[in-house]
Amino acid sequence: MRPYKVKRETYKFSHSIVQGGYLYAHQTVENQIIPNKEGLKNMLKAVEKKFALIDVTIKIYDTIFFFFFMTKPSVIPQELIETIQTNLESIQCKWNSEFVYTGVYDLQELYLREELKKWGYEFDKGTRTNADLSNIND
Repeated sequence: MRPYKVKRETYKFSHSIVQGGYLYAHQTVENQIIPNKEGLKNMLKAVEKKFALIDVTIKIYDTIFFFFFMTKPSVIPQELIETIQTNLESIQCKWNSEFVYTGVYDLQELYLREELKKWGYEFDKGTRTNADLSNIND
């Protein structure tokens, strides 16, 4: 049960109605600091534009980034993932071979704040408290 009562966002497309969204999260190797956070943000915004993503939230921390979004039904997830990973090479950082691509309950800020806090990250400060991504799919 959620501690707040906020109606979930509903997305209506020509052939479907959906709620929730998606998360792509990727961490650096051996906690290497992301050297070009602005470049990473710009790259993710270009991905947002290319795939016409909806309700995008980008949170970049020292060693990890979270990319929350909704896609149109025509977007092929593998193409989106490959585009992100191909463009990550331009950030000049070593990225972990594993990443997270999963569904999320809602894309509203209240929910994202709660989820990031659960995983050990402060929404506004861009800092890590006690990061534990082992329960990211819970």
